[in-house]
This record gives sequence, structure tokens and C-alpha cells, in this order.
Amino acid sequence: MQRFFAIGLCVCASAAALATFVWVSADEPQHFTADELIKLTCHTLGQRHEEVIFDYHDAEIAHYRRTGAFHDDLGLPSEDVVPYAVLIKRFMQDNHIAVADLSTTSSSTPLLDSGFYYETSAICAANPSWQAIDAMRQAAINLGLIDGQADQ
Repeated sequence: MQRFFAIGLCVCASAAALATFVWVSADEPQHFTADELIKLTCHTLGQRHEEVIFDYHDAEIAHYRRTGAFHDDLGLPSEDVVPYAVLIKRFMQDNHIAVADLSTTSSSTPLLDSGFYYETSAICAANPSWQAIDAMRQAAINLGLIDGQADQ
């Protein structure tokens, strides 16, 4: 009888540990590095962008279900983790472009509120099979941020 009780207790402890792991991992949105994003097409970058936003949204809902309250930021991801902004920052660094060159308004998301982001998005929407970095290069040329003859 003690053996049966011990086995049952181990099974319950294992189930609780698994449930805790699943519960905690649901709150950890996926993040991408610039190196992971640099070779993506516009279409795939857009998918990664959506995935991060939905992951943050889902994590906020899970937090609300556990605590009964939302975070102050309502689970919105910061620009530091949103794939388009991560890749834009890398592009800016590689091409010596300052944030001030892109943004004319004060905003909590200066990169995603910039004309450069809108131009890149328009190019990507028209050419989803392009490499995202090539769309950024074309947007920068269109906006006069870099010389059209620059080697990359």
C-alpha cells in the first residue's frame, strides 16, 4: 500500500512540475536577433513580426487570467524586440544612420513611427519575395539616407 501511495505521489508531483513548466513558458514571448532576421524575405519578416506581437498579446492574456490585472503597457512589445525594428537598427548601424535621421516626432516607438519604416513596409508589401534588407536599402536610397551606389 505504501508503494502504491509513493508511486501516486511521484506521478502527481511530475504532473504538477510539467503543468508549472507549461504555465511559465507560455509567458515567454519569442525574440529574434538581427542575425536571425537578416536573411529573411519581406514576407517571412512580416510573419516573425506578427508572431512576436501575438506572443506578447497571449502572454498578457495569460497574466490577466492568473492575476486579474493587466500590465501598465498592456503587453505591447518594446521596439527592442519587434523584428522590423531589430532589423532596422542593424541596418542603421551597418549604414551609419542615426535615429534622428529617421524620426521627426517624439514617440515611444521612433523607428516604427518613422518614414523609413513606412517606406520599407510599402516596398515589402509590393515585393514580398525580396530580401527584407534589400527593401530597407531601397527605402534608404529613396529617402536619401544612403547613396545608391554604396556597397554592402
